[in-house]
Amino acid sequence: MGLELLEEKYQSYTRQYPENVARLKELTQRVIEIQTDMRKLLDDITPLLCKDCKAPCCQCMPVEGWFTESDYFLYRMRYDAPFDLKVDHGLERGCAFLGETGCVLPGDIRPFPCVKVNCESVSRELERRGRLETFKKLFDALAGVQEEVWPLLEKSYEEWYPGIEKPA
Repeated sequence: MGLELLEEKYQSYTRQYPENVARLKELTQRVIEIQTDMRKLLDDITPLLCKDCKAPCCQCMPVEGWFTESDYFLYRMRYDAPFDLKVDHGLERGCAFLGETGCVLPGDIRPFPCVKVNCESVSRELERRGRLETFKKLFDALAGVQEEVWPLLEKSYEEWYPGIEKPA
């Protein structure tokens, strides 16, 4: 889903459901804490492994499409819309937020798939350094927050997609 549509949905949602904004801000703060801890585990690993990867995630997938409604709403609780962060790097399928030195999105609240999906090399390195169990606990905590966000957006989904059952 494109950022423009997500922004439109965000604006509509915050007008229609102002009673949920405080709860979304609380959940955003939890995501920030979890993702900050995840970055501490990964920041000295990913630059080493990703630079030599044959299929680096951020260069092989259109990650702008990874911003789900819940990812985007939480991002917007903290930051302005990321339109000005998009990079024209010329990669056909590369992430719109991949800059010369890596991701240009703030490290404390990136889309869930960007922080939850790790390749086998990263997982092995986390394990080698004794960090894998900690990462798994943070992963589970992030998934728990995500499950708390979805019910808040349920009515919004029904309004935007009438007659279409929300995916599980």
